[in-house]
Amino acid sequence: MMAGKNFTNKSKNDMNVTLLIRQGEDVDKPSLEQTFSLNVGETKFVKSGDTNNIYLNGLVLAYEDAEDRSMVLSQQKVLNRGSAPTFDWVLNTYGYITINITNGLNISSSN
Repeated sequence: MMAGKNFTNKSKNDMNVTLLIRQGEDVDKPSLEQTFSLNVGETKFVKSGDTNNIYLNGLVLAYEDAEDRSMVLSQQKVLNRGSAPTFDWVLNTYGYITINITNGLNISSSN
């Protein structure tokens, strides 16, 4: 059984999203990776991981900055598992992840 979440892009940038998928429950092991594209305004259900690897360990966004015409990578990774308001909790508690702003990786989550 694979895990999955709905991702919504409310930023002003089309992007490639790389999911960093935790190996088991250990945040320190190298993450598995899965990449998908997400256009401005798009919502997409993305299946990720497998039976043993169901938790997200982080996100990497790659997008073009139209102002200075450069490719930008924005990454945020879980360092410790935990409850609200940790990044781990935001990524793994809810079924919907909304990318609000790419610069600074501003995301929110909900059911």
